[in-house]
Formats: sequence, C-alpha cells, structure tokens
Amino acid sequence: MQEQEITLTDKVLEYINNRLNDKLEKHDKEMDKVRATTDQDQLEKLQGQRENLLEQFKTHIWLTDAAKRAKQISMVTHAAKYTHSDTRSSGVLFSKSSTEPPKNHCLSSASLSSLDVDVVGNAAALDVARVLQLESGKNKLLDEIARGQSPALEALSQSDEQYLEWLEGFKAALQDKQVQSGQLTKQVYFPLENGHYHLISPLYASSLAHQLHQKITSAFFSEETKRAREARKKELYDPRTLVFFPNLAVQAFGGTKPQNISQLNTQRYGKGYLLSCQPPSWTTQDFLPRKGDEAFWKELTRRTWPLAKRLQKHLAISFQRSSTLPIRQKREQLVDDLIDQLLQLAAEIQSKKQSAGWSLDSDLPFAEQLWLDPLRTEQDASFALERETGEWQGAVARNFSLWLNHAINQTKIRKSQTKLTTGEDEFNEWKKLVEQKLKLLKEDLEASL
Repeated sequence: MQEQEITLTDKVLEYINNRLNDKLEKHDKEMDKVRATTDQDQLEKLQGQRENLLEQFKTHIWLTDAAKRAKQISMVTHAAKYTHSDTRSSGVLFSKSSTEPPKNHCLSSASLSSLDVDVVGNAAALDVARVLQLESGKNKLLDEIARGQSPALEALSQSDEQYLEWLEGFKAALQDKQVQSGQLTKQVYFPLENGHYHLISPLYASSLAHQLHQKITSAFFSEETKRAREARKKELYDPRTLVFFPNLAVQAFGGTKPQNISQLNTQRYGKGYLLSCQPPSWTTQDFLPRKGDEAFWKELTRRTWPLAKRLQKHLAISFQRSSTLPIRQKREQLVDDLIDQLLQLAAEIQSKKQSAGWSLDSDLPFAEQLWLDPLRTEQDASFALERETGEWQGAVARNFSLWLNHAINQTKIRKSQTKLTTGEDEFNEWKKLVEQKLKLLKEDLEASL
C-alpha cells in the first residue's frame, strides 16, 4: 500500500501544532514547579495562560494573527541590511524565470537552480517567515501566495473573506509597499545624458552567499573531507576528491547579533565567505647565463632597454649641439645607471649559493665565469687562483664597452638617415668606468657571499 503524500495544508497544521506543543511543554514544567509550592493563585494564573495558548494556536486564529504580523518582515534574496543593520532600505525577492544557466559564464544569483529565501525585519516575527517557507514536494506556500492563489490556505480558512484576508496579509512579506533606499546604504550615482543620473543601491546577494557558504562548509568539515585530508597528511591513497579554496577570506555581519541582519545570516553564524579574485602572482625564474657565450649580455639588453633608449635619444638630440656641462652630466648619469644595472644583474647571479659551480656547464667566456660564479672557488683551487689575480675585470669591462658601443651605434641621428658612431675614445671611457666600479665592489660582493 502506497503511503499518502503529506500536503502543504498538512505541513501548515503540523507547524502550528509543533509550535503549540513546544510552548505547552515549557509552560507545563512551570506549572509542575508551582504545584509543588501549593501556590493556588499562581497555579490558577498559569492555568488561565495555558487556556489562552490553546486559544491562540487554533489554526484560523494563529493564521489571522500571523497574516497581520507579516508586514513586519520582508522575504528577500538580496538584502540591504548587510551594508548596515539599521538601514531602512528595501530588499528584493528575485524569482528565476528560467532554469537554464546564464550564457555569460558569470557567477550570479541567476546561476543557481534554486534560491534560498532570506528574511529581514522584526526577529519576533520569524515564525511567520518559517510558515511561509513550508513546502511539500515542489509546492511552496511562498509561491502560492506570490501567485495570488493558495489552495493550502483556502483549505484551512473558515470563509472566503478570511482566506482573502490571509492572502493580502502574507503578501506584505513578499513586497515592500514602497521601494526605498536609505542614507545608511551604499549608493552609486550612475551618469546619464543631459546631466541626469540613476541612483543605484547595490544589494547583498544573500541567497548566493548562502549556497557558497554551504559548499565551502561541506568541503571543509564533512566526514569524507576529514578522512581525505587525513589520508593526504599521511601520504596515503584515497579515492575521494579533496577540494581547497586558497586565500579564502571571511567577512562578519552583525557582530555578536547576526539575527539583526537576517535569518540566513543567523544560520551562517554571521559569516560570509569571499573567494580570492587576485590576479596570478608571477614569480620570476632564476636566471643563470648557461647557454650561449652572449647569454649574460642578452639578458642585460632585455632588462635595460628602456634606459638604453633614453641614452640613445639623449645622444641623438645633442649630437649637433655644443657640448655643455648639463649635456655631459646627463650622459654620464645615464651611463652610470647602465653600469649599476650591469652590477645588479651580476650580483643576483653571484648570490645563488645553491647553484655554486654552475659555470662549469656554461658557454660563457672564462673571464665571465670568474666574475659571475665566485662560489666555484670553494670547489676548484685553480679557478680560485685565476679569480684572485683580478685580470678578469679588464675583460668584463671591455665586453661592457663593446656592448654599450653596439647599442649606441644603432641610434639614428635626429633628422638624418645616418647613425651615431662611437670610437676608441668612448670605448676607453666606458671601460675605465666599469673597471673602477668592479675594483670598488669586489671585496664587498665577496664578503656578502
């Protein structure tokens, strides 16, 4: 024999009876205590209160009272109180018109197959909200009232007038009489033509936040997840998928009184999860000039091209001008900056202690190996002796001068098709500057390794 399905009408009756039984149980315990004291007056008073409870929770009386109190709450999917608990702004009850997911691939309330309805307003009227949220199968009392026709309420009413009174009363919880935005709510002025604007008040998508909270909570605290996490910790195989939410943030609403915000906020203990929307943080790969005898100078070109362009531009502009002190000083400063970049790149390579001896497998000229791989001296005595002579500094300075001359010689003279040409004088000037800095830094660099 097939079990009969519980109707929405039965659910309403069950809810009212359960509410009555809870109150009677608490009340009867108080009466038992008074009986023990033989306080007849107090006992009679409590007996009268019990009869009042029985009267209040008669179905048609309780529903009539609930319909009158429905205006004290608002059923919403998007609430304003998450911005400020004292705001008087209206919320919105969003109803999905389609079960198809949106095609723009954006996560929003429309992405959900169903929306959990939230409740804001007087916490003392939450019993009204709970009866409106009752459902049987796919039939919800909230949806019936929104359509303006509720067979469940009609079956419980004693007259057509009473049924219509209930419908109108409960509808007040589904829509505010007047849509408004208060001063405690965040507002955005959206410009229109002719100096007009829309005043937009962003609302918190509580229904979306609730499903996100449930997903994350189940992923973190379910028994299956705990077992999978334990297996991972012990480096054991487990068939379950372990889900992580990196850089998860928690936003608190309502402080010690989350019920002042909404019903769903109370169920979430005032917590709202925020997923990280930060862009990827790129980590620069360690650079070692192993491949090619020009590997170091190619990397220097890549890193200094904006600075080299500034030097080229300065030389091209000042080529046909008189050599004044400001022109020479700017040129010297730009060249000095390029030498600093050279030494900084070298310092980065020299500091890689975990890669000591890497130059053994490189294509670099020997002078550059002596310069860039100082820790190899701890493994190779002959290498240490060669490095100690310091003759490599002249070769490095010469290579820098060749690199810089090549860069300058690519520059076209302003308003001309000819290019700048550097000669032996410039070559010797660059070489002297680099040798001076290498000698000054040699002891400091080695002391820091």
